[in-house]
Amino acid sequence: MTASDTGNPAAILEEARHRGGATLDEHQSKRLLACFGVPVVREAVAADPKAAARVAAELGFPAVLKAWGNTLAHKTEVSGVVLDLRSPAEVETAGARLLRIPGTEGLLVQDQVQGNRELVAGLTRKPGFGPCVMFGVGGILTELVADAVFRIAPLSENDAAAMIADIRLVEMLGPFRGQAAVDTEALARILMSLGEIGLRYPEVAQIDINPIKVRPDGTLVAVDALVVRRDAAGVDDKPPQARPAAGSLAPFFSPESVAIVGASAVPGKPGHEVVRNILANGYEGRLYLVNPQGGEILGLPVHASLASLPETPDLAVVIVPARACPGVLRECVARGIRQAVVSAGGFAEYDEGGVGLQEELEEIIRTSGIRVLGPNTAGHTSTPYRFTSGFFPLGAIRPGTVSYVSQTGNFCTHTMKRILTGEHFGVARVMGLGNAIDIDESDALEYVADDPETQAVVMYLEGFRRPRRFLEVARAARRRKPVVVLKSGSSEAGGRAALTHTASLAADDRLVDGLLRQAGVVRIRDYGELIMAGKVLTMSPLPAGNRVGFLAPSGAMLVTLTDLCGRLGLEVPTLEDHTIRRLEEISPPLIRMRNPVDIWAAASARGVEFGYREGMRALLEDPNIDAVVPILLLTGDTGVPSYEFILDLAAAHPGKPILVGFSGEQRYVDECRAFLEPRGIPTFLEIEEPFAALRILTGCRRSLTAP
Repeated sequence: MTASDTGNPAAILEEARHRGGATLDEHQSKRLLACFGVPVVREAVAADPKAAARVAAELGFPAVLKAWGNTLAHKTEVSGVVLDLRSPAEVETAGARLLRIPGTEGLLVQDQVQGNRELVAGLTRKPGFGPCVMFGVGGILTELVADAVFRIAPLSENDAAAMIADIRLVEMLGPFRGQAAVDTEALARILMSLGEIGLRYPEVAQIDINPIKVRPDGTLVAVDALVVRRDAAGVDDKPPQARPAAGSLAPFFSPESVAIVGASAVPGKPGHEVVRNILANGYEGRLYLVNPQGGEILGLPVHASLASLPETPDLAVVIVPARACPGVLRECVARGIRQAVVSAGGFAEYDEGGVGLQEELEEIIRTSGIRVLGPNTAGHTSTPYRFTSGFFPLGAIRPGTVSYVSQTGNFCTHTMKRILTGEHFGVARVMGLGNAIDIDESDALEYVADDPETQAVVMYLEGFRRPRRFLEVARAARRRKPVVVLKSGSSEAGGRAALTHTASLAADDRLVDGLLRQAGVVRIRDYGELIMAGKVLTMSPLPAGNRVGFLAPSGAMLVTLTDLCGRLGLEVPTLEDHTIRRLEEISPPLIRMRNPVDIWAAASARGVEFGYREGMRALLEDPNIDAVVPILLLTGDTGVPSYEFILDLAAAHPGKPILVGFSGEQRYVDECRAFLEPRGIPTFLEIEEPFAALRILTGCRRSLTAP
């Protein structure tokens, strides 16, 4: 068979169904791939050794001979492959042995393809994700090397090109030991074809092309392939059941009237603290407290029921025990309330009884169309409307321009407390999704992406309820504003029925990483970076690129931080000649000045403020620099600058971020932070942190400008 022997894919699949078995045999698999333009090795099936010898003579020597049969998925494991056969006699001898391997139905004769590089590509399916395309380093060590990346089908040309660039050993695709660079355009077409097969033929569960050999001239050819049928793999990747058309989430964030169902007069109880928080934030709408006991709470009258309210509220905050929530939600529906926050825990996250309660809530939502945040949510916040449904004692919440979406209550509670008491930035919207039985991460991102009060979005996610919908929403969102995501819960557990290398490599986190890269959002890995991202996206402009200039009072710092930049994908470029001359002017003679800048000599000889001011100015004025990081030396003995000069430099270069780190005496570090951050200059206690923050900024810039 040649690449032009394309055939009919539907007929090939029907032939496989009729034949039965878990997989298409290797020859059928390659015939199917050839239908979609995948270059495959010349080959033919022979019934016996003599026929195999004749085929080999026609194809030309050296030849490869393989055991062929419907159940022979991994032939190398049973010594079912013989290479470098150079005569008909050698083919006959090898063929006689191969026919004795259990499951062998015939012999597959192939060209022996030259080339030292081997790649792997494939398709697998994951619930919610649907068909996913894989690419990586191939050969017999595929799973051991585990250098593989994934994307969700369909793939655009940009998606495929990004996949190819993402493998760790990407250098092997360039010129290699006298051999030409890989034809990456042809490789991209193979990956796009795999996505097309997955979308057009749902019965194809897994595909494995391993290896794809790279010839010395850089062209590609698939020399082995395996296609697994869907019923054999036991894969269920059906998307979640379609939901009714969702209404806008605006009433959650700009309610004119709110009912607190379960308001309590007992300090410390959630039903009391939520009222305190609302009052502390100066909510100007109409607030109705609901509790059958009536009376007064914090100076506000208490109504006995929703039915007794003088109007239908825009929003109900339901803060009663889990077992009472279905009844209260039905009362909300009966009263005509269209939005509700259900705060109680004790649902599917708790026990079997909670599962039943949650299913009851889901049925109410399905039949009524009410929008619900939660259950098991720590609430939400809208500082432009001076409102919160949170019950953790936060008090007044500082307004800002960044919005947070979180699948953990920790963020909306004590992490927010940390931001309010230890940082100098605020928030626009905050949404705790809880169990997300209705409003999920995709809905939340879609809202804040369109929100004019939100200039950047930071998300903490533990899973995706609708991965393909999230991909669609995130792709649209990142074109308008920065989107940063911390996805936790990484798992290396492969998919069920991993009959192929592709499926066995399809660990949850590889699929998630592919989704986030395909969406174009910036992924962070550490919980503390949630705060870092909020701060730097609030205070700093996005740099034009990833080129950083930095200054430190220590050679050891310069070396270790340069290494760090390499790991973070930041460039430490060479400076212009005039910049180097200026740095030499401010420093004592015989000091070699370059990027990064050892500022100790200038600061000690001419004063800390002069050295840092002039050194930073020189870097900021250099066209090769996109951002500047000074590691400020602050001690009483060496002198403490006024800090005003940093504000002046930032104002003179508004497109270049200045991210400040410290070394020295803690009281002056605290003093500097308290001066700079309220004025919009981010500072960081550990010297590595400014560079991690700059990685976030440069990633956001790439996302906004990527095709």
